[in-house]
Amino acid sequence: MATVDCVARYGYRGATTTRIASRAGVSRGAQLHHFPTRAALISAGAEHLFASLTSDYRDAFESRSGRRTIRAAIETLWSVMEGKRFVAVIEFYIAGRTDAALKASLAPVVENHRAGVARIVARHFPDLASDPARFSATLSLVLSAMLGMISERYVAAPDPATERMQFDAMEAMLSRLNRGTR
Repeated sequence: MATVDCVARYGYRGATTTRIASRAGVSRGAQLHHFPTRAALISAGAEHLFASLTSDYRDAFESRSGRRTIRAAIETLWSVMEGKRFVAVIEFYIAGRTDAALKASLAPVVENHRAGVARIVARHFPDLASDPARFSATLSLVLSAMLGMISERYVAAPDPATERMQFDAMEAMLSRLNRGTR
């Protein structure tokens, strides 16, 4: 997790292999033995991060198993996304725009992560997933909207009233999907 911690704290460019090795408490030689390139180290960190987030989504949905409402699903997704690790997610996304190697290694990790989140949500809300294409597009829209909301927090103080209205809009959209209407 040292890679993710460094990316979150220093940004993608500032997360040097020397910094990461120091944070992990290993020698530079040991780091190079396991991860011969920065790209390999960063990719492993990203894989770990997204696997950890998928696991956290699963745990969060399991812990709220008694609350099977669309609003509970939205709040559950948000509870994981508003954690500190999403600073690293945003850094990875932005860096992938100009770093072709990162983009190539990150694309399948993100795709696998989103598919995992979709399986978790579908398991708890099977009616939402009855139209797989619409479900996938709608869930992707909700996750992207939340990612934007998180990104906004890095430059402006969160406004709870606005966030509630945003959740209301997501809930309305998902409710329409659940009823099979457009």
